[in-house]
Amino acid sequence: MNRTAKIHRLLPLLAFGALIVAGCEESPAPVTGPRIEASRLKHEDFRQEDRFGLPAIATVFIPTALKDAYNEAAPAGDQANFKSLIVAKLMAFGQDAASANALADALTPDIQRVDLSRPTTFLNGRKLDDDVITAELHLIFGSNAALNDDHVDANDKSFQPTFPYLAGPHVQ
Repeated sequence: MNRTAKIHRLLPLLAFGALIVAGCEESPAPVTGPRIEASRLKHEDFRQEDRFGLPAIATVFIPTALKDAYNEAAPAGDQANFKSLIVAKLMAFGQDAASANALADALTPDIQRVDLSRPTTFLNGRKLDDDVITAELHLIFGSNAALNDDHVDANDKSFQPTFPYLAGPHVQ
């Protein structure tokens, strides 16, 4: 193959590379539209105010005096910093130490895990219509029927069939 033929074969690859490089360079022109708002935040310090990976975990297990520390903490530290509180509360609710430790392991860190190889249902992802609070109460109180259901069995408005799926706000 002669040199000219080789160059012609490489031209598309070189053009593609040039596009990638050009796309990564900063534009000298001013940015307009919504990106201006985002650029204002670029140099701001942000602070985590709350987290809610698994609903009601902080509400049930974390003492009021520690809620701010819990909400501001990274979930990666939950086992070391908050698991003992969860175990103590579970044992106060009547679970034995082994069950309380196993459940605390499932609830920490306070994140919503998703394994796409398994069916989506609460504790593996979450569907909009999952009754999460009842599921959590059942985990905590087991077969104690008086305590393992919040008795809120459905939304008062149906979910929408298209994005954003959630029902509209209540208006009076």
